[in-house]
Amino acid sequence: MPDNFLTIAREVASVVGMKDISSLVGNNEPHARSMLTLLNRGGRILAQKRGPSGQGWVVLTREFVFTTQAGEDEYQLPEDYQELVDGTIWDRNSYREARGPLSPREWQSIKSGLIETTSITPNFRLRRSRQGTGRSFFIDPVPSSSETLVIEYTSNHWLTNSTGDTFRSKIVADTDEPLFDDDLVTLDLEWRFKQSRGLSFAAELAEFEIERDRRFGKDPGPRKIYLGQGRRLSFRDQVPETGYGGIRVG
Repeated sequence: MPDNFLTIAREVASVVGMKDISSLVGNNEPHARSMLTLLNRGGRILAQKRGPSGQGWVVLTREFVFTTQAGEDEYQLPEDYQELVDGTIWDRNSYREARGPLSPREWQSIKSGLIETTSITPNFRLRRSRQGTGRSFFIDPVPSSSETLVIEYTSNHWLTNSTGDTFRSKIVADTDEPLFDDDLVTLDLEWRFKQSRGLSFAAELAEFEIERDRRFGKDPGPRKIYLGQGRRLSFRDQVPETGYGGIRVG
């Protein structure tokens, strides 16, 4: 069971030689207030860590599945949406990957130009919703029927309550717990707190960065490395080995 944020803060307090604290949330003691602020800041920044392909932490990766409606081109993204995972937007009815996100220039060329869109592959753009509440997923051509679309995205909800059934982006209770490894959060708080007090923190920061990168590199799990020609997922990978026109693939 991971440590909660109060436990993490008390551990750091003992390491830096600060007097023990009894609580974080609602505590007006300067050191406790500072630790709460730094925990929230560090968590938000850690949640933005990305790999070369744009992949974030596995624990923050979510799937959003929705059904289009005829005549409706706007679909609001989840409240915890932070960033798309590249290459994961698919139409599960047509088995086609959506094209985008389009730039404003590309979008206006399609919507305002003289040539009508005839693409059978859906185009999409992300922008502020028409109601002004959050971000939405806009589709072109405008759907004429119900289609099932799927999106993978990185969530900004990097912590949970003590029972693990509510996820948030900000600490609201001492018993809240990080979704990241609590040892990593402890290392992060230690260097940030020392920096905030004008103390030497270079060694702590270096230890945190090494541990963060090590854990992030192992997070998705091992992957095969092909020493020859690069291998990409293609149509061939989606064709069944038997029963496809009497031809065996492989």
